[in-house]
Amino acid sequence: MDKLNPDALAEWGEEEGAPAGEVRPGVQPNVTPEMVADYVVDAGELPRESAEPFGEYLHRTWNDYVEGADMTHRDLVAGALAYWRGQ
Repeated sequence: MDKLNPDALAEWGEEEGAPAGEVRPGVQPNVTPEMVADYVVDAGELPRESAEPFGEYLHRTWNDYVEGADMTHRDLVAGALAYWRGQ
């Protein structure tokens, strides 16, 4: 399984499932809930028990957190984690 690249640009809206030629350069497409969960566990942000539901949540609400064409996965996950933690 691929790892989430925190420095890659976040895929948004019409790019989801699009052919590679229609996705902006620098975007890591097809991020899975498992990739998100592994990333937050490896970063020490959440234990596995919380990371898996968080990964599922973020996968469902991904586009709610994308705030522009230059947003990275690191920024997107940080914003979603703040909301998840009630901050």
